[in-house]
Amino acid sequence: MKKIGFVIATAFLIIIGLWSTVSAEAAGAGFTMDAVQPENQIGDASYFNLKIAPDQSQELTLRVKNLENQAIKIRISPNPAVTNANGQIDYSDHDAKRDTTAKYVITELVSSPQDVALAANETKDVKFTLTAPKEAFSGTIMGGFYAEKRSDDSADSSSNEGQMLTVKNNYSLVLGVALTENPDQNITPKLKLNAVRAGLSNEHTAVLANLQNIEPQAFGSMTVDAKIYKKGDDNVFKETKRDNQEMAPNSNYDFAIDWQKEQLEAGEYHLSLVATSGTQEWKFERDFSIAKLEAQAVNEKAVDTSKQSSNLWLYVIIGILVLIILFLFVFLLGRKKGKQEKDEA
Repeated sequence: MKKIGFVIATAFLIIIGLWSTVSAEAAGAGFTMDAVQPENQIGDASYFNLKIAPDQSQELTLRVKNLENQAIKIRISPNPAVTNANGQIDYSDHDAKRDTTAKYVITELVSSPQDVALAANETKDVKFTLTAPKEAFSGTIMGGFYAEKRSDDSADSSSNEGQMLTVKNNYSLVLGVALTENPDQNITPKLKLNAVRAGLSNEHTAVLANLQNIEPQAFGSMTVDAKIYKKGDDNVFKETKRDNQEMAPNSNYDFAIDWQKEQLEAGEYHLSLVATSGTQEWKFERDFSIAKLEAQAVNEKAVDTSKQSSNLWLYVIIGILVLIILFLFVFLLGRKKGKQEKDEA
């Protein structure tokens, strides 16, 4: 019963998240986007929450309204749901790399992105074709219609900015899409730890632990607590803890353990990571190593203050040496001049 309750609570969290996207639609974007609900809509959600059958084909209609007194152009793109580097469900990348466990993705099931021109204050229906997988599937396929206002010089380019639940500065909105064949099916999420490696997080040194949700079930409210030890030492060397992490169905992301602006050192380490969401808990223990060349490559790309500090000391030492040389030069020159004056006298 606890697992069922957890899944229901998680599904509710995702539904609230999807709904809140639409409620924010007019907050500065200059246009609105609503779902024209089809007959196979589940409940009264304002996003597309659809019960589908294998090989079913149907039209999905978006009602787009220009709120401005001038013509605008927007691009609407059906994008997959992924988990971004911040541990949040993200719908902004049409060409996001497919997770190895994802059997289907929205981009394979919904027709291509469209550029839509709207006259001042015009309302227009934009239609996409959805073709369900030929074979039955479990769980939920998640994605979103990502709409971005286009300027003349960016109409043919793609954007990777923005994410669901917010209206971004590049004037974008997202309308969620959730596809299922069995709305009453309960699936317990499963978390997997993949590679642990040295890397960068926001251009700073870190160790990246790749976490993967291998089930077709989104979940949120996840807390991740990761501790790193030097091998053979019981004292915690580095630790990062984050709350409110989310994971899209069949997705992965690199959880970054912050190296506190210090350079990585080659050596043997141990990772102890605990993730919790609702009643679910996942524990991972993993030995890993950082090679000398690997650490060097990451440190060279980082913008950590420790490296900047090392460079500063180098400049200070060079400056002191230059001053000493100048002092000796002036001293010797003065001594030579004094000797000349003495000889002339």
